[in-house]
Amino acid sequence: MYTLTVSSRFSAAHHLINYPGPCQRIHGHNYRVKISITATRLDDMGMVMDLMDLQSLLNKCVGQFDHQYLNKIPPFDALNPTSENFSRYIFEWIEQKLPEHITLKTVEFFETEDYSVKYEKS
Repeated sequence: MYTLTVSSRFSAAHHLINYPGPCQRIHGHNYRVKISITATRLDDMGMVMDLMDLQSLLNKCVGQFDHQYLNKIPPFDALNPTSENFSRYIFEWIEQKLPEHITLKTVEFFETEDYSVKYEKS
């Protein structure tokens, strides 16, 4: 089994809905997202997937949120922009765009260096 991992960063503001603390107010983060894919076979070049292509895919996904107010950007205009919801959204978005022989294993979504959420299908 081969595992490839790439990461990306973006900055954005949000507020948490119905949160009983300061995060209910608008605030920002410098987010980091790390994704890992797996596969059991390699292509004719000896790769699971070109790492630059995987990086580009992740950048396209998170780029739509860079320097935005997340509560105004679908689907987070209707869905609380928690790290849990973000990690699942990114997982589902990326998973739809991968070749069939590749499995998206995990998405780890970092609000800060100390706080992250990891999502994977059960």
